[in-house]
Amino acid sequence: MLNRIDHIGIVVDDLFRSRKFLESLGMTLEQELELPERNVKVAFYRCGDGRIELTQPTTDEGRRTRLGAGNQARIEHLGVEVDSISVAMEAIRGLGVELTADQPVAASGNLNAWTRPHTSEGIQFQLVERDAAGTA
Repeated sequence: MLNRIDHIGIVVDDLFRSRKFLESLGMTLEQELELPERNVKVAFYRCGDGRIELTQPTTDEGRRTRLGAGNQARIEHLGVEVDSISVAMEAIRGLGVELTADQPVAASGNLNAWTRPHTSEGIQFQLVERDAAGTA
């Protein structure tokens, strides 16, 4: 059901500083997005076959909720590629895992679904069906 690690999602307090750090390690920016409907700015960096996703909440509430007090950054989720988002969502639910939404969310051409960490052993997984947003 899960093909490979697509990305590691890291919530950051300062996207600019975090980007500069990854670039100092030799990573190259692949894509940068501003998603006002989700109150975040996002940057993706290629790292071998996978990617690192930096996410900066753009509201005080988002920072408190997703980052916590006093944290500069924290790993938030593990993105895994799936062949079919609907099949993966059904299979995950069959294991008793809850998802944050009933339907996949389209972003950057992909379809995505997130698990509720308290139902997936404390780990939030993001299921990603690449290049499928136009087919939903």
